[in-house]
Amino acid sequence: LYTFDGFTNHGCEPNVLSVDGDDTPESLSYDMVAVRDIDIGEEILVDYATFEYECDGHQIDKCLCGSSKCRGNMRGFKHLTLDEKIEIIPHADFALVEKFVAETPNLSFVDYTHCLPGSIDVVQHGDEWEMVAAKPILAGELLFRNTSTVVTDEEFKFVVRLRDQVRLAVAGEHFLHREGYMEFLGFDSFMQHSCDPNVVQTYVSMTDYEIHARRGIKLGETITCDYTALHNLFTGAKLVPVMSFTCGCGSDCCRGEIHC
Repeated sequence: LYTFDGFTNHGCEPNVLSVDGDDTPESLSYDMVAVRDIDIGEEILVDYATFEYECDGHQIDKCLCGSSKCRGNMRGFKHLTLDEKIEIIPHADFALVEKFVAETPNLSFVDYTHCLPGSIDVVQHGDEWEMVAAKPILAGELLFRNTSTVVTDEEFKFVVRLRDQVRLAVAGEHFLHREGYMEFLGFDSFMQHSCDPNVVQTYVSMTDYEIHARRGIKLGETITCDYTALHNLFTGAKLVPVMSFTCGCGSDCCRGEIHC
């Protein structure tokens, strides 16, 4: 029973979010937090899809919220498109996310909010994520060790969360392709390319590798690697190029068209 909050209406572009609190066996606790300034007299709206996985008998067949982002109806998180799910996952009850991942084939959810190495951070730059130095780094210094995930299904995807942002990692953009398998590098998938990179990757097994600085790196500086040099010299597994792009690294040795 939601008491007075039972009268809060749905909006596809809400002005409040429901945030979990400290539950007890007798009650569920949550806070309603404003996501923007709300005027006196303005209706309070929350996105039901952030806490309703599947509306059982109380779905909204025709949403009248009036937002430019209106989804047309509200039948619960389960019935959203994949892009719509990705957009609201940062604000959804985690139980919904767990159920979504469990019911969706070829999908895994990873959250790096509290487990990035201390030497780096991943930040949003425009529409992209990029890795930056979280402290000054000396030439030759070890930035981090990482273990990749081996993937053999081209359809497999990872939903990656970092703080209040979520990205979908897919084979064509975020995996290293090798003969017979692919590797998902986790948070390291968002390292940017440079033809004159400031770090180098060295494998110590099939999936374990280390990242060392090629030169000194300043606090906040973007961390870059050469996408064409990510061969596993430990096993001899070479990188299989599957994509091309025009490099804009700006270095004197920029090669222009990159195949990786």
